[in-house]
Amino acid sequence: MNLVVKPHRPWLTRMLIGLVIIALIIGGWTLFDYGRYLAGYNSAEYAEERLALLATREKLEQEVDRLREQTALLERAAQIERQAYDELDTTLKVLQGEILELKEELAFYRGIVSPQDASSGLHLQRFRIEANGKSRSYRYKIVLTQVLKNDRMATGKVRLSIDGTIGNRPRTLTLKELSEKHVRELDYRFKYFQKLEGNLTLPRGFTPFRVKVQIVPRSRKRNSIEKTINWSGQEIENHVGNEKETETDGAD
Repeated sequence: MNLVVKPHRPWLTRMLIGLVIIALIIGGWTLFDYGRYLAGYNSAEYAEERLALLATREKLEQEVDRLREQTALLERAAQIERQAYDELDTTLKVLQGEILELKEELAFYRGIVSPQDASSGLHLQRFRIEANGKSRSYRYKIVLTQVLKNDRMATGKVRLSIDGTIGNRPRTLTLKELSEKHVRELDYRFKYFQKLEGNLTLPRGFTPFRVKVQIVPRSRKRNSIEKTINWSGQEIENHVGNEKETETDGAD
């Protein structure tokens, strides 16, 4: 029996397999690139087009960033303008309130210094009733005046009552029934003007319609002043009554 000894070279086999694989890859890519060429594809033009697209994208990103910055600046400017407008509107309202107060004070002192009728004497210069923040509670303010030419001391009483309904029935409540200290009347004593004020609390179920203010001088030489004012919580002023007349009317 004859034995044949052959040399074993495994690395050579691997190398040949590797070369075959490389040759297949190169051949396949060559065929693929040739096919693209036959189809009109140019890798150089594609590379140039790709670079152009990248440059365009970069420009667009820069433009987006610029527009975002511009938008942020415009929003900030708009916010500053809104804030300035709100501050200006608030200042305007404050100034309007101050002007209104000054006009009211001017009318008040004008009624004392130079009234339309210098002989009219005692005046119900101002009346106001308004909510004071508590449930069914109100604050009333009454201002009485007389002209500077009149050196007499004005003294007397002020009676206050409110007409309304309770359970659809008419009811008149006096100051004693409404005031905290159950005051029956308000005393006044002044030479030029006096302010009277206090709090009222309406009972539950009572619906007010009008307020009656009656000024009764202590001197018999002076007539009473009576004024009926529709319930509105608004101020009534500018000589709403004087001692020469007894009147009843409404004011919104």
